[in-house]
Parts: sequence; C-alpha cells; structure tokens
Amino acid sequence: MKVKAEMHGAISIVNAIPTGKGSTLGIALNVSATVSISVGEGISANTGDLNFIAEIVNRVIPRDIIKDKHIGIEIKSRIPMGYGLKSSSAVSNAIALACYKLLDIIRGNDDAIDDMKVINAAVDASLASKVSITGAFDDACACYFGGFFVTDNYARSIIRHERADDNLYAVILLPLGVRRKDPTRLKRLARYFSYAVDLAADGYYYDAMNLNGILVSSVLSIPYEPILEAIENGAYASGVSGNGPAIAAVCNDSVASSIVSTWSNYGEVLKVKVSNEKAKVMVVE
Repeated sequence: MKVKAEMHGAISIVNAIPTGKGSTLGIALNVSATVSISVGEGISANTGDLNFIAEIVNRVIPRDIIKDKHIGIEIKSRIPMGYGLKSSSAVSNAIALACYKLLDIIRGNDDAIDDMKVINAAVDASLASKVSITGAFDDACACYFGGFFVTDNYARSIIRHERADDNLYAVILLPLGVRRKDPTRLKRLARYFSYAVDLAADGYYYDAMNLNGILVSSVLSIPYEPILEAIENGAYASGVSGNGPAIAAVCNDSVASSIVSTWSNYGEVLKVKVSNEKAKVMVVE
C-alpha cells in the first residue's frame, strides 16, 4: 500500500526566531512524500535525516501497527535545501499527511483528515529533533495551505491568513559563497522584529518583508545590495528568506525578468509563482 502527499514551499515575510511570531508566503516549489507499508521492520527513506523522519512517523502511526511492518518513504523535492526556503517544513508536513492517510486506510476511517493535527505532528517532530528553534509553525502553515500567514509559533495560533494575488511571483536568489551565521543572534533585535510582525498582522506584508530584510541581512551578514536592487527594479518587497542565505523578492511578472537578470550576477536565480494551493494526498497503489 502506498500513499502520496504533495506540498509546496514558502518564503519568509518576517523571521519568527526573534519574537516567536512570524510571517510567510507560500510559493510553487513542490515536494512529495510517498509512504508505503509492507511486511518487514524498520523505517527507510531515499533521502533526508532518518532520525527526523522516524520521529514524524512514530508520532503519527501507533507502534502496535508498525511493529512488524516496514515503512518506506520516498521524498522528491524541487526546493533547494539549506537555503531558508522551508524545505524541512514542506517535507515533514508531507510525510505526516501521508502517514495520517495511511493510518486512516488501515483503520477503515473515511473521515476528513484534521489539517492542524498534521501540522502539529510535523512541528512537534521538528522541535523534538531540534530541526527548528520555534517549531516553524508559520512555515508549516504556509507550506500546507498557501497564501500569506502570520502566526504565533509558541502558542500555535494563526494571527492572520489570506490568499495572495494569483498573479504574484517570487524571484529567489541562491547566492554563491554566502554562509549562514548563528540565527539566535536575531534575538538581539527582537524589538524591531516586533514592528515587522505588527505590520504583517495588519496586512502590510510588503513593508514587513522590507523591514525584515534590513534586519536579517544586517545581523547575519547577508549582502543587502541584491535586496536593494530588487526593490529598485520594481519588486513590491524583498528580503532574506528564513535564516538565509536565500534572498526573495515578491513582484509582478512585468518586473520579474529584470530582477532575474540583475541577480544572475550573484548566483542561481529561480522564478516561481506564489501559491495558494492546499496540500493534497492520494492513494497511489
């Protein structure tokens, strides 16, 4: 039996580490996780941190069901890993969703899957495995539902959620030679990140993203010049995604090409649509 879940990534509007509150926007870079159950034992995966993956599986599927079964997981991702583009949240969400669907099939349950239960399982696993400092509830929500999110990660509450304009694009720079620094340094400017959270909570996402870009780049020593150039070329907003080193700009299609051209001097550049698409799960075998 195989179940496949599909998810997408996201970019940061406001980093959640300084205050525990963050804001994100879904983007159309996809991830899928196919989970199979067969006779045998243990958990295997074609890629990723197996301890983290096992943490997710064991939080969803009771041990008495899998004690004499083998759980195989195949992950396929278009999201560059280690750049702050929410690949961890997307993968953990996808695995958790596929596992919940698999569990429902085994138990003969036809009820709709509880979306927040899936997200919370992924967040719990992220915290337990120390993959995330705050649990990345904001990232998980944007990956799962799409659109703009503002959340309180520690309370796991949604402050604001709304669809993004379907005509928006995200241009993403994967800069060469830029390394991430200790993200806990961001807490030193918590007061100013609070202003950015307030802006996002009031729906001023672009102002929030621009302020976040200034703050994160200054603390983590990520070059600000590409961010400024994107804004000068007509982006609505630009900033560091997550803890970097990726830089993202939100714009319409008419200016995306000029930003891509400008940023090509700094490294690899991706152009993707924003996403309002909710996660999907299906039986494939």
